[in-house]
Amino acid sequence: MEIMFEDLTIEAQKRLLKEAGVSAPEDMDWDTIPVAVVEFREEDHLSDEDDFADDIYDYDEDETLF
Repeated sequence: MEIMFEDLTIEAQKRLLKEAGVSAPEDMDWDTIPVAVVEFREEDHLSDEDDFADDIYDYDEDETLF
């Protein structure tokens, strides 16, 4: 799945431009290429070793993440 610059909210666009140190999406070619590509794996192709989500997101409800 491709995420294009125009798919982002205005606030996210401003933050991305600021973090990248540019003033316009064209400076990074984000007017024509995606800012990110997200790939999903089918669950039946995962082995037990690949199932890391339980370890990463294992937290108590009372704990603050950040």
